[in-house]
Amino acid sequence: MNTRIFKIALVLVIALNVSCKKSEAKLSEFKYADQPDAVTCNSGYDAVIKEALYAFEKDILTKYDQKGQNKLKAYRAYINNSISNRINLEATITPHSKAIYDVLKSKSELWDGTHLNYTSPVVTCIIDNIKDKKLQQSLVSLISTNSMRSELFTPALRSSSSYARDTYLATFLALDLYYSKFNTVDFNKVNLSNNIGEVLPGDLDKKATNATITPNTPAKKDDHAGHNHD
Repeated sequence: MNTRIFKIALVLVIALNVSCKKSEAKLSEFKYADQPDAVTCNSGYDAVIKEALYAFEKDILTKYDQKGQNKLKAYRAYINNSISNRINLEATITPHSKAIYDVLKSKSELWDGTHLNYTSPVVTCIIDNIKDKKLQQSLVSLISTNSMRSELFTPALRSSSSYARDTYLATFLALDLYYSKFNTVDFNKVNLSNNIGEVLPGDLDKKATNATITPNTPAKKDDHAGHNHD
């Protein structure tokens, strides 16, 4: 009798384990595997998080500075549009970033409902390794008082450019200000193929990340960076 019960329990455990594995999506393509690591948090999917960061940077470069390829300018444009709630995600998300989102969404510990879970082990690891201690402390304070909202934290980024050099901070922004917002998009009504530009993975590093933005920075005629018309 005990043997029978053991066998039944074993079958149930195996079935549950297989079911859990099936519920987690897998990324079929890694376009940025040759890029430097983004975070080391031993999450089991650090490679997907790395892919998420570089895909995010590619998307905002294509949207805000496809010709000039100035990463700092693209970040500033995205942050400014985020603060004013003028980000047009439907015109920014690419098929690859959507595929990454599908994988991230299947990691239940990453999310608190439709929002990023700021107290999950992986997000805590990312925040703990942010180099800008002032921004890090702001995040920790907001989270510890259960008052963290992206709209409260994002304005502090206007006086900083460290996100263009610190992959931990950049990764946090990618997860919180980009991928978590995908939850608001009805992908059945969006043609993501319209958002594919000519930016290649190697182009991400062509511009110095701490370059000074000058009036001579090339821009498309319909570039809305800094005008908040998104």
